[in-house]
Amino acid sequence: MSTTENESNKRKGPGRPRLETTLPPTWYEIIVEAGKNGKHITNFLIELGISWEGHYALLKRNKKYYEAFMEYQKLCEEWWFNRAHQSMEEDNGMGFNSRLWTIIVKNKFKDNWKDEKALDVTTQGDKLESPKQIQIEILKNKIDE
Repeated sequence: MSTTENESNKRKGPGRPRLETTLPPTWYEIIVEAGKNGKHITNFLIELGISWEGHYALLKRNKKYYEAFMEYQKLCEEWWFNRAHQSMEEDNGMGFNSRLWTIIVKNKFKDNWKDEKALDVTTQGDKLESPKQIQIEILKNKIDE
């Protein structure tokens, strides 16, 4: 038997433990600190070495990670709100890019910041029927002919 075959038969260590129920204390601190400073999620994902897929999996599986992330969201939203508030207090908002701020908070905090009104159209299981038939006319360019 070669050494590689012999080594593959040996039982390997447990490896890195899955983060199903625990969360390293430093991770909680890193996540919350990112929120306190209004940083983007990618900031702490890179620092922790977590991919986007890993992030979403941890949100579903790990209650402590989920709680840390929700704390991050709350603190991050507060940081961004305070930036606008401070600008209004200091110089009545002169030089504050409200359009950029609006785009940022709408994208980062979709559940709490949105303009559009959602229209919930339900049929309660009934089939949607159009009163008219839709006709489509295909026009060809002269070049295509």
